Amino acid sequence: MREKLGGDRPVVLLAGGTDPSGGAGLAADLKTVAALGCHGCLAVTAVTVQNSSGVRDWRGMGPALFGAQLEAVCDDCSPAAVKSGMLGSGDMASRLAELLEGRLRAARYVLDPVLVAGSGDSLHGPGLAEVVAERLLPRADLVTPNLDEAEALTGLEVRSREAMERAGKTLFDMGAGAALVKGGHLEGEPADYLAAEGGGRWYPGRRVYPGKVHGTGCTLGSALAAGLALGYDTKTAVSTSLTYLRQTIRGGVMLGGGPVPGHLPPAGPMPGERDGEAFYLEPRFCSRCGASLPGAGRRQPVCPDCGMVAWRNPLPAVTLVVRRGRKVLLVRRAVAPARGMLSLPGGFLELGETVWQCGRRELMEETSLRAGNLRLVGTEVDDTAYGGVVLSVLEVEEVSGEARAGDDASEVLWMEPSRAPELAFAAHNRIVAGLAGD
Repeated sequence: MREKLGGDRPVVLLAGGTDPSGGAGLAADLKTVAALGCHGCLAVTAVTVQNSSGVRDWRGMGPALFGAQLEAVCDDCSPAAVKSGMLGSGDMASRLAELLEGRLRAARYVLDPVLVAGSGDSLHGPGLAEVVAERLLPRADLVTPNLDEAEALTGLEVRSREAMERAGKTLFDMGAGAALVKGGHLEGEPADYLAAEGGGRWYPGRRVYPGKVHGTGCTLGSALAAGLALGYDTKTAVSTSLTYLRQTIRGGVMLGGGPVPGHLPPAGPMPGERDGEAFYLEPRFCSRCGASLPGAGRRQPVCPDCGMVAWRNPLPAVTLVVRRGRKVLLVRRAVAPARGMLSLPGGFLELGETVWQCGRRELMEETSLRAGNLRLVGTEVDDTAYGGVVLSVLEVEEVSGEARAGDDASEVLWMEPSRAPELAFAAHNRIVAGLAGD
């Protein structure tokens, strides 16, 4: 059972400070890796007093307590990746370096060298920049400084694209596996520069929001760590992480000092008068381009990237007609909506399925019967507790096995269509009425 419970979900160890606003620090880290399919573990370096406007105060946890947190995570699992943000002091950075050189040496490591917050406030004490350069940078698979941090680590002035290229190459020469110099503070449109084995590459962007967005550096660093944990190469991780970052900015939450990223698109029951027990997750991502969708409770959200009306309504589903002589196969529903009522077997298509694959899967799950040849005999539409549904009606011409109820069904039975009671769904009533007239 343990292997079945997310056993293929990589663990990312996140080291950084708290943020009461929820937009940056460990809050942003945890939401980001969750949104990208990883499990996040935490090691708190500092408690900060900040919000979307800036940093007011902070207190470090101390290297002993910080190290104990890292050890506890290592005792529990083997992180596939580590991402560090705010460390606060050289002693804290040294403690992390010890673990990276020891128990965490197999993990991919993303170093976000947090020295100055986006608001300009200092987030470190004495000695941090030196330890980062001497011990953490050579261990990092990827380092992600902004312009100020690139200056602090390289000693160069970094205020132009040409200087970003020089800084990236310098960081690479200092031992980093790759360096992504972030150009969000450039004049005009932003651009990021990756210095890596085999040369450099620019990632041009566009300014989604005209001012500063609190938490973008933390979000990008954590997305990169998730990408590496999932097995992406560095360039792919950078490209996908920048795409995710733009999505979080477009879906951001406006607070008093400005926006913070919207890391996790909303999901929940559909709006309106619905069966309270029938739960359907609203779509969170565009089915065409993958962008996150805005607006919980909107019936037809428009994708902010490609313009597609992305509400998956009507929902695609399959209904199965299985006959044995004069009788048709019905199942009794074990779940809401219409729990206890009879219906034809079937269900919603899963991502990537064809109607034929869905039909065979649903028949096996609900009745334990194996479908042979399937024939499309028509389509139906319905308005259910799940919203609008379009049904591909498949006749199962051959079945094998012994009928046993499972999944959403509590009973399987054969019944003459003319004797069938009112079924759970209007479309099923129309289909069975048609069968009775055959």
